[in-house]
Amino acid sequence: MYTYVKKALYLAGLLAVLFCLGGCSLQFGDGLLLLPKVPAEYVQLQQQLNEILQTGAAYAVPETGTSRQAVQLMDLDGDGAEEALAFFRTEGGAYQVYAFRQEGESYVRIGMAEGYGTTLRAIYYPQLEGKRYGLAMCWGFDEVGSYGMTVYDFAQDGMRVLMDIQYADVVISDIDENGAQEMAFAVRDSVTGLYSARVYQFREDQYRVLYEVPMCLEVRSVASMQFGRLDDQQVGLYIDSLATTGGYVTDVIWYDGKTAANRTIDQASGSGAKTWRPGSVFCTDVNGDGRMDVPVTHSFTFEPNEIEARSRLDWLNYDDLGGETQVSSTLHRAGENWYLLWPESWGEQVRIDTVSAVSLSETICYLPGEGDSRQPVMSIYVFTGSSREEDAALYRQLQALASNASGLYRCSLSDSVDPAYALDIQQARELFRTIEVSWNAEEY
Repeated sequence: MYTYVKKALYLAGLLAVLFCLGGCSLQFGDGLLLLPKVPAEYVQLQQQLNEILQTGAAYAVPETGTSRQAVQLMDLDGDGAEEALAFFRTEGGAYQVYAFRQEGESYVRIGMAEGYGTTLRAIYYPQLEGKRYGLAMCWGFDEVGSYGMTVYDFAQDGMRVLMDIQYADVVISDIDENGAQEMAFAVRDSVTGLYSARVYQFREDQYRVLYEVPMCLEVRSVASMQFGRLDDQQVGLYIDSLATTGGYVTDVIWYDGKTAANRTIDQASGSGAKTWRPGSVFCTDVNGDGRMDVPVTHSFTFEPNEIEARSRLDWLNYDDLGGETQVSSTLHRAGENWYLLWPESWGEQVRIDTVSAVSLSETICYLPGEGDSRQPVMSIYVFTGSSREEDAALYRQLQALASNASGLYRCSLSDSVDPAYALDIQQARELFRTIEVSWNAEEY
């Protein structure tokens, strides 16, 4: 996650000012009578904000992100004093940000910037260098999957634009750990419709393009961007995208300090088909070795059924030269927020099927027998709904695997199957993983 020093202040009214400055948790009743005295500088700031409101402007609140207040306090220049930033929308539909610097017992306006978008999507403070931060205002546009970002810097004489860009997705991180955050964008060419990955770094008081490389031609829209380890020393940019043919593909981009390369794209055709998989499963460190892994469709030695074709995944690790190594295989049920690390002993002999009912599903791992006969090895049950605890209690023969907000996970294990395929409950729990739903507050 992205780290920055941040405080927020609601100034929609005097009571909100008192609450935020007190550093208190929300109180009701008599607790509201214990608010501290308001410092004079904040009263003076509120007066200036009221003057802006009297022009017909209204406070503007970002749609997403962690900085969602109309008025925010942030030490932008690292001098220990917080600047105040107030966001408005004018009667004409423009978005405005007013910046104020604290001087003695008052706030002095140091600048105003104006931008246009259908919505004010998010506010972020990218780290420029050391304790110095910029302001990124992110815009929503009418075009589906297209956003804009304007990045400002602050100086004694006002605000200046550092960057203005239209993008499909972005990730911001200090990848080289030098105290300045890089900004990686997925951008779409308006003529060809093709995507590329463009990374900026802040150097010599401005943003410069560090590199730009093409993404695979199958990209329809970007679903996830993240930096992750290629190996113990190298960091790669991993971009998961919805494919034009359905399913998902991944671009893995590596930069050696001089040149950048897309390690998963076919250099001749521009295709990234080798990373294709049918479901919305994104790159992660699936085996816990500290390196990012890429999910791809499992290569079967037999004709899989629909459940197997959609649920079995292989996980590849890429090195800085583009070499790939399979590090794991999984039974992945993304819709139910769980997966199972596929035991090597199961190989291609164990097959998969599912049975679903209201608030209950069963995934059966079995050995096929003669005709239509099956010998269950392991069954995984998912209980959902408001009465999941009561429903699960009715199945007393089941053993607990895990539980989370998505459901209760239970299993049954066969004690009569060939020992080469059998699992005990400890092994089952070590192989089973839940997928925690990620409510990413820092959307751009």
